Amino acid sequence: MPDSPVPRCAEAVAAITAHATPFFSVIMPTRNRPELLKQALDSVLSQSFRDFEVIVINDGSGEEYLPAYRALEEASDTRVSWLHQPRRPNGHGPSYSINSGAQAARGQYLCILDDDDSWQDHNHLATARDVLAAAELPVDVYYSNQRAYTADGNPLGKSLWLGTLAKKLPSAQAGLHGTHKVSAEFLLSCNGFPHLNCTIIRRDLYLKIGGMDEGIRYECEVDLYLRTLDAASQIIYNPKEVARHNIPDPVSKRSVSTAVTQLHKRLSQINVYEKNLARAPSPLIRDTCVRRLAMFYRMLAEHFKQQQEYATAAAYARVALAYRSTLKWRCYSLYLHLLAATRKDAAKE
Repeated sequence: MPDSPVPRCAEAVAAITAHATPFFSVIMPTRNRPELLKQALDSVLSQSFRDFEVIVINDGSGEEYLPAYRALEEASDTRVSWLHQPRRPNGHGPSYSINSGAQAARGQYLCILDDDDSWQDHNHLATARDVLAAAELPVDVYYSNQRAYTADGNPLGKSLWLGTLAKKLPSAQAGLHGTHKVSAEFLLSCNGFPHLNCTIIRRDLYLKIGGMDEGIRYECEVDLYLRTLDAASQIIYNPKEVARHNIPDPVSKRSVSTAVTQLHKRLSQINVYEKNLARAPSPLIRDTCVRRLAMFYRMLAEHFKQQQEYATAAAYARVALAYRSTLKWRCYSLYLHLLAATRKDAAKE
């Protein structure tokens, strides 16, 4: 992938870049969800810190949604600019849309907010601005947390993403606004990752690492996270929950995460970690990829066992063993091979 996104929507980009430089650029990809976008956009425009621009990228929404999008655009705050991608049956994907916004952005730092989520902390950008401006060295990336809510509006009981790290932070070493300078090693000690809604990344670094991988639609944020940690020198972590993530209704197919099967999700996750294992210069990132790949290949073995496809289950179990061998998994892998051989012999009879 090139170091910066391919130029697109040239006239719209030129119009955006004609104004003064803001501190933040808030990138908001959207597709077929104008009613949700309005709520997300309102949460941005109500921020106490005002030195930001918003770039909404409409990823080729259907004709039936365009009147609502046009109404939002006409009523937009002067800080909001719109990029309209050409219509495609499945859209261009979030990575392409976010890269389009990053190319047009003028801010020193990029923030990303999904159209179905929102920022619940009205001082989110003000806090981040204070911390970033006070740092002795340029901060490459600023992470925080969010709370997940189910489709019926109830908060999820367990902590997701980086939430479990808060207990590991020494309160005596907290900096401005309770933030902490952290290492990639510390962040990777948690199996989660910071959602894009909770990520603020220096635009120059974003472009340097090539932005989002446009070939990845599911788990693209994990890929960006791994590549960012591999390249970042200064990382700030704020354990505060600043955003609300609305878990997509599994019945709906309007979200990337609900439009694919569980098997497809596992294969996409494997693709992300295989890619970073092959390309990451950092041994820390590669070790993380090996650990996660062993886990996902075990999950695939379990999946195919439940489907009574024992030969396929045994094959994935062998791959999992190649990444990480334990006595327990060696025994289980042997068990799957015996099941596969038994099924094969039974079929011959």
